[in-house]
Amino acid sequence: MDQVLNRKHSIVYFSDIVGYTLLMGQDEDHAFELMKQNLVLHSEVFEKHRGKIIKELGDGILAIFETAEEALEASLEIQKEWGKSSELELRIGLHCGGIILDNGDVYGDAVNVASRIQSIGVPSCVLFSSDVLANLPNHSRFTHINLGLFRLKNVAKELELHALTNPPLATPKRADMIKKVKSQEREPWKFWVALASTLTILLFLIYSLLWNNYTWEKEKSVAVLPFTNVDPKASQDVYSKDITQEIISQLSEVNDIKVISYGSIKDIRNPNLNLDSLAEILEVSTVLKGSIQYLGDMTKVNVQFIDVEENKNLWTSSFTRSGQDLLRIQSEIAKEISRVLGISLSAKEEAEIGKVLTSSPDAYEWYLKAKEKYSEYNPESYNIAVEYFKKAIEIDPNFTLAYAGLADTYAQLSLFDSSNSVSEKGLLIDSNSAELYKTRGNTYYYLGELDNAKKSFEIAISIKPNYSEAIGNLATVYMIQGHLAKALLLQQKSSTLNPTSYIPFQISGWIYRILNRFDLALDWLEKANSIKFDPVTSEQIAYLYLEQGNKEKASEAIEEILADSIHDLDYVYSTAGFIEFWSGEHQKSREFFEKAILENPEILNDPFNSAAIPLAYANLQSGKTEIADSLIKNAISIREKGDNNPLSTDPVILFDLAQLEVLNNRKARAINYLDQAVAYGFRDDFHIISNPIFDAYRSDSKFQSILKEISQKHNELNKELRLSEIQLQTKN
Repeated sequence: MDQVLNRKHSIVYFSDIVGYTLLMGQDEDHAFELMKQNLVLHSEVFEKHRGKIIKELGDGILAIFETAEEALEASLEIQKEWGKSSELELRIGLHCGGIILDNGDVYGDAVNVASRIQSIGVPSCVLFSSDVLANLPNHSRFTHINLGLFRLKNVAKELELHALTNPPLATPKRADMIKKVKSQEREPWKFWVALASTLTILLFLIYSLLWNNYTWEKEKSVAVLPFTNVDPKASQDVYSKDITQEIISQLSEVNDIKVISYGSIKDIRNPNLNLDSLAEILEVSTVLKGSIQYLGDMTKVNVQFIDVEENKNLWTSSFTRSGQDLLRIQSEIAKEISRVLGISLSAKEEAEIGKVLTSSPDAYEWYLKAKEKYSEYNPESYNIAVEYFKKAIEIDPNFTLAYAGLADTYAQLSLFDSSNSVSEKGLLIDSNSAELYKTRGNTYYYLGELDNAKKSFEIAISIKPNYSEAIGNLATVYMIQGHLAKALLLQQKSSTLNPTSYIPFQISGWIYRILNRFDLALDWLEKANSIKFDPVTSEQIAYLYLEQGNKEKASEAIEEILADSIHDLDYVYSTAGFIEFWSGEHQKSREFFEKAILENPEILNDPFNSAAIPLAYANLQSGKTEIADSLIKNAISIREKGDNNPLSTDPVILFDLAQLEVLNNRKARAINYLDQAVAYGFRDDFHIISNPIFDAYRSDSKFQSILKEISQKHNELNKELRLSEIQLQTKN
């Protein structure tokens, strides 16, 4: 007798944890605990709304409901519960259709459709089809928005999708959803060719021929995951880290490849990661995985280059090498990746990728030991690293990366003359070393020689277009010097190369705030805090709200900062103090600054920490003139040379001196310093307009002229930025 299938009409529910792969890579135990909590929450909520969990799909949950109303009630409740925590975010998709229940599992097109709907959502959203909407009562409590028609991958017909808009749910933008849909599309001929290849040898050969002539048409983007040791050995594990870094470095030479920085992937340790989720987080189309096995004097390196969307190996290879031959592997891998992605390397790119680190395995061994010591980030380990880098150079005097490492280490020890001297020696050997130009740029930056730093970083990027460290550092110099449009474009490029770093998102938001583009500023700043909380990010959010007259929202930022248990207390208290000062709560700001100084008295001797200035103002307002005078005198002395000239032309130093001279009742010097600050790049007029220190100068014609000049600069920068944005859109 034929088996009678259990068919029914149901609401299919599909949820997925956003960024779960990254969580697993950073802390597998904690990620697993969150997944268990998610399952418990689903079980409790579904029990109330007659939902039935069918199965867990990795970090996703498949379920069915009897009615559309119950499915939406459960979805909203689950999103609200996770909305109370910053640890986990979900996407939820719903569809209505016929399903088959069999042996505890569920089948049918509705399952695939619900999964596809969920996949194009955003964190904390609930998406559902018009079929679900049609099954809702006429007068339900749900609010929603029609997102239009979509053609989803492996779904036969177009679907009209809706997003639930009840607070606190997020609503995706149609343009972003369409972009996701396009990234998921497959060319249908691949499916038929692949199917036919399993039927006959002849068609398999045809398929192979087609593949060999295949042209890569997707985004040329790569994440090189940390290489793993098959048989880990503490003394040899440094090589697995270095080969990962060097492949990334080699790929950064190629202008047409977006390669994710080492800083964004270094903590990913789980070899069994879900690559789909990882690629979505890092926004890449391909992933390179590798492993290392030590076989006596030989080293075996296995690599696997994967098209994530197709779940297909683009290239696999093994290299068994020793000695000098081992040092050529990175170049060979980078060249092969370029070939697979259909990139014709320029002569310059070919030459740069073809460089071998060193001709000496012994020098390389000392270089690896030096890098390992450097990565401990303390003065004692830096001194040991210096000796190891020197030994590498002694063995191979042409080892330019060892010169770069030595110069970097000297800079960390504040031995700036030695750092520059080593960089110059290295550049005489290889005038196209991006690493040496980046290192020289860092040293000039530490010395306050911003023009020289800028030139060095620009040369480094001209040699290595996707060199994330140099890009971020150059963006910082541009921002300090007032080139905000250039700084913003570089920071946004840095955010694509460092998608798990909060810094480029924070600084992009900061720049947008200065340029009065508040909506964009808030988006970027909130993204920064979602990656990693930092008091300065919340400080910028507070300033944004103060500029819009929302003091209550600014106060919420203070509460967030004071709840921070990660950063040092002097940092936390200082940041809260600045927000209170700009909010007009000067005595509250004084209390915070005094707490910060108790935690770290050296704050008062740091020329780049401005805490003494609002503290002096608050003391003057309270009649404590002796304390205020002492603070003002010390603050000026650490920002000026012996001849009463500024310590540097850094606009922050000049702006602080302007404030201090106002408090010192020296108007001419104050106006002169403020004028210099703007000339050298100061653009944040909020800190002038809302600054009570300048209240007595509001009617001064020169003061008004300076504010007008900043306003004109803002207009010019916004025009420059919009032109750049239009050019990028046209290019894309």
